[in-house]
Amino acid sequence: MSVVVFFDLGDTLAIPRLSDDGSLQGLAVLPFVREVLNKLKQTGIDGKPLRLGVISNTGTETLTKMRFVLAEAELLDAFEPALLLFSSVEGIDKSQKQFFVLATQRAGVPAERCVYVSESEAERQVAASAKLRTSYHPLHVFHVIDLMMEGQ
Repeated sequence: MSVVVFFDLGDTLAIPRLSDDGSLQGLAVLPFVREVLNKLKQTGIDGKPLRLGVISNTGTETLTKMRFVLAEAELLDAFEPALLLFSSVEGIDKSQKQFFVLATQRAGVPAERCVYVSESEAERQVAASAKLRTSYHPLHVFHVIDLMMEGQ
């Protein structure tokens, strides 16, 4: 069974660039992110490749805009299209356990086979309440995956 790693966007993978009206103009990708995502895509567990997704609070942005911004930042291809979950599209946000439950349902794997990566302790607590494993930083996720491989 595959493992799915979901990432928060803002302040975890990138710094959002906002216009004067507060709408999202783009993403300033953090220096290590592309390398981490590429390495994760090459990593496998039990002979299955890791799958990558996004769980992000996105204000009022549309799916089209979010896909455009991710593509412009050269991040879109790292993620499975079905695993891009945006609060503005789903009608729920990361303060709600249901958002994380929805993510695991979309992934089609048990929550215990999913990791949520975010700098936000509050968001990680909500994800953990939905039984996802959590990581506080994209570089730390490799440790979480190693523990999963050891069966912990």
